[in-house]
Amino acid sequence: MVWSAYLVVFLSRLCVGPLAPFLKSSFHLDNAQIGGLISATAVAYAPTLIFAGWLADRIGVRRALIIGSAITGVGIGAVALAPSYPVMLLLLAFSGFGCGFIYPTAVKAIMVWFPARERGTAVGVNQSAVNISGMLGAAVMPALAIAFGWRSGFLLASVMAFAICGVAIAFYRDPRPDERAWGPGVAAGAGRPLTMSEPEQGLPAVTGDEAVDRAALKPGFLTVIRSRDILLMGLAAMFLCMVEFSALAHLVLFLHASWAYTAVAAGGLLAFCQAAGAFGKPLSGLISDRLLGGRRKAPLLALALLSGLACAILALMHPGQTALLWTALALLGVGAVGWGGLFSTLAGETAGPAAAGAAVGVTGAIDNIGIFIGPPLFGFLVDRYGTYGPAWWAMVGASLAAAVLLAFVRERRRA
Repeated sequence: MVWSAYLVVFLSRLCVGPLAPFLKSSFHLDNAQIGGLISATAVAYAPTLIFAGWLADRIGVRRALIIGSAITGVGIGAVALAPSYPVMLLLLAFSGFGCGFIYPTAVKAIMVWFPARERGTAVGVNQSAVNISGMLGAAVMPALAIAFGWRSGFLLASVMAFAICGVAIAFYRDPRPDERAWGPGVAAGAGRPLTMSEPEQGLPAVTGDEAVDRAALKPGFLTVIRSRDILLMGLAAMFLCMVEFSALAHLVLFLHASWAYTAVAAGGLLAFCQAAGAFGKPLSGLISDRLLGGRRKAPLLALALLSGLACAILALMHPGQTALLWTALALLGVGAVGWGGLFSTLAGETAGPAAAGAAVGVTGAIDNIGIFIGPPLFGFLVDRYGTYGPAWWAMVGASLAAAVLLAFVRERRRA
C-alpha cells in the first residue's frame, strides 16, 4: 500500500514532463517556464518533508499516509482546472504539501517493518514506484492529452490519489510493538523514545561527537541536523535531484526538438528511462544487501558517476545515433533516476528507525533545493544558447559534485 501511495502521489509530480508540449502550446510557455512547473511542487514539498518526517515518527505511518494522499488528491485535481500559468504554479505548489508526506512516511514504514538485512532491497522496491509512476505518466499522459486534453491527465492523477487514501483507511495498519523489525528495546515496549545512537538499534552513533552521542536526545529535527553526514548526504542528493528532475522535465522536449520525435514517441523513450530506474533501484539495493554486506556508499558513488556519464553522452551525441541514445537513456535511468532507494536506506539507517522519518525529511528538504533550481536552470541554458549541449554539461557537473560530497560521508557498519 505504501508503494501504491508513492506511485500515485509522484504521478502528480511527474506528469508535467510528458504533458510539456501540450502545456507549452496551451499557455505559450518557454523552456524555463516548463521547468518552473516541475519546480513548483518543491516550494511546499521541501519544508513539508521536515514536518512530515517528524510527524510520521509520532503519529505513525497510517495517519501520515492518509493525510498525504488526501491533500495530493485535492491539490492535483485543482490543477486540472487552472485557467492560467500563474494559477497552475500556485496549485502545483499546494499539491506539494501532500507529496511531502509520502516520502518520509514510506521510508519510515520500511524501517519498522523490515530487518536491516532486507532494507536496501525493500527501499529500492518501494522507490521503484516513482519510476513506475513516471513510466505510467510517459506512456499514458500524451495519448490522454491528444484524446481528451491535457487537463484529463491531472484529473486521472487526482482520482487515483483519492483511491489510495480510501485503501489506506480501510487496510493499512502500523505494526504492533512485537512485530517491529528493529531493536529489542522497542519490541519490549520501552516507554521512552530511543536516541539516534542507542545500541539496541544495532546502529553506531551518527555525529562522531561522543558528547553529543551520549546525550539523551529525542529523535527529531534538532537531533538529525547535528549530523555532519546527514547534511553531506542532503547536499549530494540536492545535486542528484538537479539532474534527475531536469531530465524528467526536459527529456520529451529535447527528443522532440533535437531528434524530431513525436510527443508520444518521446514519451515512450522517457518511459524506458523510468523503467531503467525502476529496475536499478531494487537491483542496487539487492547488491548492497547481499554482495556488499550492507554497504551503501560505494554503490551510491557508482550511480552518481553513471549519471554524469549519461549526461555527457547526451551532450556529445548527434541525431541519428539511435543505439547510443538508448544506451544513454538506460544509464540515465539507472544512475540519475535510480539513486533514491540506496540513498533513502543510508539516511534512514544513519539516524536509526526511531528517527528515520526525521532524517529522511531533513535530507529530502535539502535535496528539493535541487528540484527547485535544476529544471528552470536547464531550461534557461537551452533558451540562452539555443541548444541542449550546455544544459547537459551542467548536469555532468552536478553529478560530479554529488559524487565528491558522497565521498566524504562516513558510513558506519552495523554492529
